[in-house]
Amino acid sequence: METIRFLVNVFYLYLLAGAVFAALFVWRGAAALDEAAKGISWKTRALLFPGSAALWPVLLRKWLKDGH
Repeated sequence: METIRFLVNVFYLYLLAGAVFAALFVWRGAAALDEAAKGISWKTRALLFPGSAALWPVLLRKWLKDGH
């Protein structure tokens, strides 16, 4: 039971980190990686949020490598 609780807590931590990253990414990072993302509407940003939260390790690596 402790293992399950630990895995659930790790999952929640991953989701929290993903939500924080996604908020920053759709605000600043998407435009840094792709010229077409500059000036996108809040509706499009809302569509990008769930995918950014789920794939945040991949996007963070790409953002740090290519975006700066």
